[in-house]
Amino acid sequence: MKPARIQHGIYKNLPNDSIYNSQASCIIFALGIAFKLSALPGVIAQNYHSSTLWAYLMMSAVELVICALVFTFVRTRSDGLLRATNNKAYKLFCGICALWLIAKGTFYFSYCAAYLATEQFGGVEPALFYLLLLAPIIYLGVKGSRAISRTAEIFVPVFFVIIVLNLIFLDTDLDIGRNLPVFAIEPKDFFAGLPRYGLWLGDVIPFAFLRIKNKRMPYASGGIAITFLLVNIIIFLGVATYGEALITVTDLLIRIAGFNQLSLDIGRMEWTNLFAVIALSIISLSFLFYGCTAATERAVGFSLPAKIIFPIVVICCVLFAQSSQEIAQFAVNVTGYVLSGIAVVLPLLFLAVGVYARRKYGGIFGCLDSEYTPHPPLRPEAPDSLADNVLAGMKEEAEQTQTVMQNGSLKPQEGEQ
Repeated sequence: MKPARIQHGIYKNLPNDSIYNSQASCIIFALGIAFKLSALPGVIAQNYHSSTLWAYLMMSAVELVICALVFTFVRTRSDGLLRATNNKAYKLFCGICALWLIAKGTFYFSYCAAYLATEQFGGVEPALFYLLLLAPIIYLGVKGSRAISRTAEIFVPVFFVIIVLNLIFLDTDLDIGRNLPVFAIEPKDFFAGLPRYGLWLGDVIPFAFLRIKNKRMPYASGGIAITFLLVNIIIFLGVATYGEALITVTDLLIRIAGFNQLSLDIGRMEWTNLFAVIALSIISLSFLFYGCTAATERAVGFSLPAKIIFPIVVICCVLFAQSSQEIAQFAVNVTGYVLSGIAVVLPLLFLAVGVYARRKYGGIFGCLDSEYTPHPPLRPEAPDSLADNVLAGMKEEAEQTQTVMQNGSLKPQEGEQ
């Protein structure tokens, strides 16, 4: 029986973790804008000064390599094969990935909540604000990838237009020379210090647990290119605008919207990007939460532990720690090097076990998706019941007793006219 279609053309009997590449590009944009343009510019500027843009370019290059590894793993459908063959190494790596995503989610939430609670909504009780911010993140994460992808598909194009318009109408004194020299610190210190910011690497790793259905346009690769280009353009403009004062900027995306030609006519414009930051942060954090639950399901067989542990860890850290700023700063010390190493090594491990499994279980891989293809009708040659008002079931029964005529109608029984 052919399965019924639902919205977006995804079949009901397909795996739940299926999204379109256009939806994937929206999530990629949310991850890049929400995390890499929130607290990170000011944090990097504290050590890199005029080299902030060049540090971003180096981190973007590493992130592009991670994206290539992750989406190669996705395109080869290795996740389904590794789950079908019950690969123990893959289970171990997924367990590590789940713990790593819990740490990332906690640190990211601390950065986001600390800034919004202190800088933007100072009159609100921080504990209440944290719980209110966490509620939609948990809801979307529990609902799964389809809810997150459709939410991103609705909001991201709107916020993309808003951010681009803010850049088009930017009106400020720019000094491009503030992005020079390239090495404001010693080259060895420049490269040795980059792994400290490993928290901001590997945000796309949860895509490894998704099945991406491709449309005609290369949305995923286009989304990656546009996101990283836009992020580095904003950093370039931010350094050219603030210079050494970038250290004091808590959220560059919001602050740069204040330098807008339209401000003279319709007032301050920071609120436009403020809404974008809040919505994109919720989408991004819920995506990390989903990745944690998906990794846990592959590691132990069910996702309930992650659905319980992830919010509990986040709530305990932000409510019982002395300050969210201390949690956030903890992520850029030795912890940053650990997070950076995991972000680079995990995709390599995933891809390695995937290649091994494809070589060892080529026959299983060949028929891996057969259970998701619609089965052909049992009797495609059966006559149409609508033409003669005879039920198909009656025709099948009549055919078995050899009482069906050549024209497809039933042979009259004795006593019938």
